[in-house]
Amino acid sequence: MTTTNSTATKSSTSNWSARLNGAFWLALILFALAGLLVVGKLPPWIIGLVAAAGVALGALLFLLRWLAKRRDPAYSPGRSFGAFALGGALGMVGLASLPVYYLAFWVQSGPTAVPLATLSNGQKTVVFQGMQHIGSEEFYKSVVFDLEQALADGYTLFYEGVTPVDGRPDLTDWFNQTLRGSKQDLSAGYKKMAEQCGLSFQLNYFDPIKADMAIHPSRHITADANFLEMKTEYDRLLREDPAFAAAMAAKAAKAKPATSDSGDPFALFLGIVEGATPEQKKLAGIVCRGVLGMAVSGALGEEKDPSNRIIVDFRNQTLARFVADSKSDKIYITYGAAHFPGFFAELQQRDPKFAIRSVKGVRPMTLPDEVNLAPSAVSGSGG
Repeated sequence: MTTTNSTATKSSTSNWSARLNGAFWLALILFALAGLLVVGKLPPWIIGLVAAAGVALGALLFLLRWLAKRRDPAYSPGRSFGAFALGGALGMVGLASLPVYYLAFWVQSGPTAVPLATLSNGQKTVVFQGMQHIGSEEFYKSVVFDLEQALADGYTLFYEGVTPVDGRPDLTDWFNQTLRGSKQDLSAGYKKMAEQCGLSFQLNYFDPIKADMAIHPSRHITADANFLEMKTEYDRLLREDPAFAAAMAAKAAKAKPATSDSGDPFALFLGIVEGATPEQKKLAGIVCRGVLGMAVSGALGEEKDPSNRIIVDFRNQTLARFVADSKSDKIYITYGAAHFPGFFAELQQRDPKFAIRSVKGVRPMTLPDEVNLAPSAVSGSGG
């Protein structure tokens, strides 16, 4: 009786082991198939590298298994190596696709939302529409629709845009060399990036506003600094702020001479994508939108650039001054989303009565679905 029970127990254990083993391989195959939807669109040599990396990982795991089981007469090294090599290849195909799935999820999950905030001090109403240079066609169409409605409601429109100074091309060169680190035309670069990322460039959608701009120029204000004002502030900070001077000196020491191709972290990516197949471009678009979204949200944790004291902080002060000095009691602002926290802080310094009356978030790289944002979260966020 004891022998029979022992045999039954071993048989039951063996059955469960076989089931678990089968479930593992089924899950691994499904994981690899999901990965193949991404990896399968890559060039064959990359697919080969992914598979080879998986086999190498499997071989390493096999070695550990072999060291533990080499004296077991029932152990089959050949069959074990084949299982580990196959499992490693399947697993690596699945793992290689995870960053793409994650980036696709990131864009849809909400952190990339830009603010649409309404501010008021009881006398002036200020609407701040956070912008992004590259986004979905639907997003820009919705912004233009809102701008046309704002004009119909009597708003004055404030726009972002650093302006050059007539007769001073040296100031433009200074800005490109010292602050941007690139001589590449911004609009051309954004257009190219938008095309390769499957997105749109914001300036392509503002033609309907230009008609009203020609008829009512006083209702359309470029509320931004010019290059001379930025250079003056830059020189002041160099004189009065030793930490800023040291940070800019360190940046200059590491910087390369600005060219038409420098200062563009997407340049290599875009060059690779240009020769890709339609399916590969679609995949690259997912990656590009995800990376752009993470960059906008600050998730990449990039090192703080001292130039932001001028490019961001000083221009926030300038925008707040434009709002404070404006005689219009209804202002609609379209500005880079990263400027909102600093601008709002500067506006409150000038007039503490200003407060956020309502705020919502709009995703600029997908359909403009609204997501709820708490005023404290928007006013205190950066990036």
